[in-house]
Amino acid sequence: MHLKTIARVAVGLAFLPATFLVAALKVKPVSPASQSLSAGLTPEIKIEFDAPMNSATINARSMTIAGRWTGVMPGEFRLEDGNRLIRFLPSKKFSAGELITVAISKRVRSAGGDSLITGYTWNFWTAAGRGDMTLKLKSTLPVRFAGEQQRIRTYGAYAGDLNGDGYHDFTVPNEDVHDIRIFLNDGRGNYTYSSHQQLPIPSKPSTNEGVDFNGDGLTDFAVGNIQGNSVSVLFGDGRGGLAAPVNYPVGREPRGLSVMDLEGDGDMDIVTANRVGNNISILYNNGDGSFVSGGSFDPGGQAETAGAAADADADGILDLFVGAYNSKEIILLLGDGKGGLTFAQRINCGGSPWMVATGDVDGDGHVDVVAADAFEARAAVLRGDGKGALQPVEFYSVGNFPLAIDLGDLNGDGDLDLITSNYGSAAWTLYENSGNGKFVNPQSFPATAAASCAVFHDRDLDGDLDMTGIDEEADMIFLFENSNASAVDTKPTVQVPRDFSLAQAYPNPLAHHANLNIAFALQRTARVNLRVVNVIGQTVGVLVDGILTAGSHQATLNARELHGGVYFYVLTVEGKTLTRKVALL
Repeated sequence: MHLKTIARVAVGLAFLPATFLVAALKVKPVSPASQSLSAGLTPEIKIEFDAPMNSATINARSMTIAGRWTGVMPGEFRLEDGNRLIRFLPSKKFSAGELITVAISKRVRSAGGDSLITGYTWNFWTAAGRGDMTLKLKSTLPVRFAGEQQRIRTYGAYAGDLNGDGYHDFTVPNEDVHDIRIFLNDGRGNYTYSSHQQLPIPSKPSTNEGVDFNGDGLTDFAVGNIQGNSVSVLFGDGRGGLAAPVNYPVGREPRGLSVMDLEGDGDMDIVTANRVGNNISILYNNGDGSFVSGGSFDPGGQAETAGAAADADADGILDLFVGAYNSKEIILLLGDGKGGLTFAQRINCGGSPWMVATGDVDGDGHVDVVAADAFEARAAVLRGDGKGALQPVEFYSVGNFPLAIDLGDLNGDGDLDLITSNYGSAAWTLYENSGNGKFVNPQSFPATAAASCAVFHDRDLDGDLDMTGIDEEADMIFLFENSNASAVDTKPTVQVPRDFSLAQAYPNPLAHHANLNIAFALQRTARVNLRVVNVIGQTVGVLVDGILTAGSHQATLNARELHGGVYFYVLTVEGKTLTRKVALL
């Protein structure tokens, strides 16, 4: 099936006729600005609407703020300016040089009942501290177990925080032994093997992403399985482990995997690029981390291999860049915010894109795309115009057979630098951004046998970006350190709101028939409302509604009458709100 528009598959869903749809709520200016690279580690996030908002619809389920590596950010929502302005105050720090995603779902409503029909999503980056672009190899770490076969082919890398301590852990798929292995950060930027999860045999796991799929505030993990023609979803337990995989069929040989909220409903869907299937597949999230197939579709290229989600036309809806390996092009599909993707453009990228990444490389506020052109030994850069179109490709020579590419502000000068992982020449190639999207001063950093993957992230939380790489022939993790760190305090901290605070309820997860204990504190006597809501925003219990004195307080919820699933407890004090999540088994 050739793709012109991919519509949401209505499986067990009832859609309202157009005549019954509520009016469209609109988002006005947001801050930090889309694609900016200068936000602080605890940025105040502002969203302005064209109408007063219904405060009961503003919570951590309807509005999600998450870092690429730190995961879902808890914090305080405040309504101001006649309830037209929402301010979000993070309760802990993001990490330096990290991509942040703010996703406002169509669950939000105005005071008059108007809906944000398509949702609204944008990205920005936190500022990275100064570095001198000279990466020094700190150490290497084997991925193979003692006595294991000669090669397990470690390929793919995710540096998300799995145990909630603020430090970046490292999760790697291993193609030839069909498993996922987790290495936990020791708080100093070193890794220690922690656990692994076996996948069905054969799977050959590779492309991967980490996000919160089931809405419990914890980071989960998804991986595309080349031989299994499937995606495995593994839920995080918040302690550094991943649960057994749940597997979903997709097209043949998924080589690229992207996560994005296609429907604007506040949960992350999955799109795979399937090289042998010559198509893309969609998995729609049911809201609880389970998925239903949206089918497989041909975007019009040949051997779709790579994918990356970003807002190409600045409409607040994520779009999809697809790399077509055999036809040597980037295909741009525009999201409609209702579950669909529409063909916008195909443009020659001068080579076979094995992987693509997105970001604003030239500082014009628009999303650009970069690709690792595997057989041509070069990186391709295609600039976006902010209107859903890409400009002709620019090339930069790298090592032989580049398989991966990443962007990040390695030297902390306010623009995105570029790195490729070159399998054939066993080295990583690093380019410095000159400030206007031109890449200069290439450097090469050797691997042992085959540089296969690399990510930029502040592994030791010293304020500048480091680089962690994978060698898939030696099955080694390479830890490169930025050599000129800024004196910036980036260690994890908890920011307590000045007026009141809300603790994590315990126990969490909560067993059926048990009592949930919720502690909170007030800085002064105030009117307080503490309620529990389900995932669709319905109040299932009111625990406190009245005036309380300053100091510490505790409320108890008996879960006997509740069904299993994710719930939110919402503390409102004088119009200001804090929200946290709890899971009921």
